[in-house]
Amino acid sequence: MRNVILLLAPAALAAGVSSRPIAPSPLPPVHDAQQHPERTDPDVQRPLAWLVAAQNTDGSWGETAKSERPDVATTAIAGLALLRMGHTGSRGEYQDHTRRAVRFIAAAVKRTPAEEIAVNEPGTLPQRKLGRNIDTFMAAQFLAEALPTLPKGEQRRAREALAGCASRIERAQSADGSYAKDGWAPLLASSFASNGLLAARDAGVKVSRSTLEKGQQNLVEKYDDKTKVFSTSDAAGVALYSAAASGLAAAQMERAAPAEPATPVEKSRKARAIATREAASTALSNEQVMRGFGSYGGEEHVSYMLTAEAKAEIGGAEWAEFSRNIRARLASIQREDGTWRGDHCITSTTFCTAASLITLAIAPRSNGRAS
Repeated sequence: MRNVILLLAPAALAAGVSSRPIAPSPLPPVHDAQQHPERTDPDVQRPLAWLVAAQNTDGSWGETAKSERPDVATTAIAGLALLRMGHTGSRGEYQDHTRRAVRFIAAAVKRTPAEEIAVNEPGTLPQRKLGRNIDTFMAAQFLAEALPTLPKGEQRRAREALAGCASRIERAQSADGSYAKDGWAPLLASSFASNGLLAARDAGVKVSRSTLEKGQQNLVEKYDDKTKVFSTSDAAGVALYSAAASGLAAAQMERAAPAEPATPVEKSRKARAIATREAASTALSNEQVMRGFGSYGGEEHVSYMLTAEAKAEIGGAEWAEFSRNIRARLASIQREDGTWRGDHCITSTTFCTAASLITLAIAPRSNGRAS
């Protein structure tokens, strides 16, 4: 099993997580994260309007409004926010913005040589924190969710780009099932890669079943059922990132498993998924874990997004409690203009605002799966 830090604070031990190492760099004091603890429900209209206004004419987004250095990862998460808020490729007030984002990403994939995995030039903020290939991983999920909503005349281009991303993700997988080893928190990147492949498969793109399962298994195994601890060795030492990524993969595996597993291997995998999902649920109900790095960065915002997906898979009272708490948390740190911004690492207003909107849009569907 992976190395974990064994010097645990009492509260962290109770939550089944390892404590984080010393920060790699000082935290920039951007703003007071808990300005408005009295707020219990966030505003979604102002951040949505800001996000739409921040988009470049070519459909791209970058760290700030009308950024001169846009990137595929930021464009993908912003486009995904529009989709989840009901502005699809053919419906909603901002449907044209969604289509333009698809075109920008599809063009980026098309001009990238087939042998290269990364579909964006190096040096972006998301890449520095989540690895060189994060653009490819996030593009896959956005394109997969946008594809069935697009007018028929635009679907071919999007499907080709999605297939290209899926193929690249499969080639990015390491022998242990992970998809990233670089960046500050590569575990989050592996989670995005796994989710991108799953979404691509659900959109009708051919995906290797063994690759997909291997990636999910790698994430689930971040939880050690013997020590009752989530490994944080590739999660920047932050328990939130590990529990969120592992918990979502476990919920996905549990859902996909047969009701009555027929073989010992199937029984073992399902039992492992259930144990990990339950452990993640406990950890992600702990305030110390939910504070992540200690302040709110983009990594915290995407971890809340992953956690919301996992909790929505479960539904019921657990979802209701999480939804109430996360809405109050996001409301308390929402800025006066309605946006969210990171205090460390991924500080991008666009990235954090988009991730928060996605979190707020997630809800269980009638069939029990997250929407």
